[in-house]
Amino acid sequence: MGELEGWSNNWLEPACLLWQSGGRGYERPPYMTRTDEDEPHYTAEQELAYMQKQVNESDGFDIDYTLNRCVFNYHPAMLDSHMFVDKPKTTEDLLKRLSQKSLDDYNETNKTRFEFVKVVKANFHWATAIMHLITFEVKDPFDDKIKLFQAKVRHAQGVVEEYVFCRPKPNQIVECVGNVKKDVDEDVDKDVEKEDTKKPRSFYVARVRTEDDASPLFYFYLIVCPICDVT
Repeated sequence: MGELEGWSNNWLEPACLLWQSGGRGYERPPYMTRTDEDEPHYTAEQELAYMQKQVNESDGFDIDYTLNRCVFNYHPAMLDSHMFVDKPKTTEDLLKRLSQKSLDDYNETNKTRFEFVKVVKANFHWATAIMHLITFEVKDPFDDKIKLFQAKVRHAQGVVEEYVFCRPKPNQIVECVGNVKKDVDEDVDKDVEKEDTKKPRSFYVARVRTEDDASPLFYFYLIVCPICDVT
């Protein structure tokens, strides 16, 4: 991956304005649905402020392009296009492969078993290649529910393929566990046992009175452990 490997690990591309609607060099992108006739009309400054807010709050993964007439450095990936691959493959095929590899690496590192389901959406921007910000579905073996993951991958066909990070989507309502419930329960039991062995043992002295026909009355003492029942 050359000298730039790892350069993007903790770096977020700031949102910036490329072309204003109707300005010089402006070309209407195919994903844009808003026209000059649509109300309300937002200024380029208002659109930029909204784009910056979305990028900063979601790390570039969740962006609403429906209000845009201006063109910014962030774009949505069109899954059925051939923008990043040669026919007959599609952009979705590429993003699926990148997502699957990201998830495999995540599972190996975290000892989890999430299963890839499908690509949901992706954004991208230029980053000495293309930085893909992919949202995809996984199945959690803990409860068999579908949950969302995010992967950030820098890719240029035949040049670079850098897996920046993979993570559960932040602030989901559901919890991502990644292992079957039986294994999780066993791990919890083991942790409880380990903690129990660390607890200090409490001992007390018991005074016992005994008497039989052949001996006078006397007392003896026992050291008793109430937890382990050892005397």
